Amino acid sequence: MSDLSNVGKTQAQPLTPVQQEALARLHQAATKLEGVFLQMVMSSMQDTVPKDSIFGKQSASESTWQGMLNDERAQAMAKSGAVGIAKVLEEQLRSQVLGDAQREAHVQVDGRIGP
Repeated sequence: MSDLSNVGKTQAQPLTPVQQEALARLHQAATKLEGVFLQMVMSSMQDTVPKDSIFGKQSASESTWQGMLNDERAQAMAKSGAVGIAKVLEEQLRSQVLGDAQREAHVQVDGRIGP
């Protein structure tokens, strides 16, 4: 009897180091984009909260601190992968990145970006 477990499946070719680097940079960029998106969502949500409390009006320093806290929360959520935006982006862009891996492996995505 023949083994039919591999029927219809294509054999995945091993990735070259350049392709692996290109995919790593894609992951990094997609995660950063998800973080920026989540930070914008959190900022918009924060804008709906009243600025007055039992302690008085929110000071400029409290507002700055809240913005920085929202940014860090958004980055942590993006890194966890729980939302899944980066994963979908990576799936959609994988073939394009692998098609031009020589150039994509050298794209600069370091540093923090914000909205």
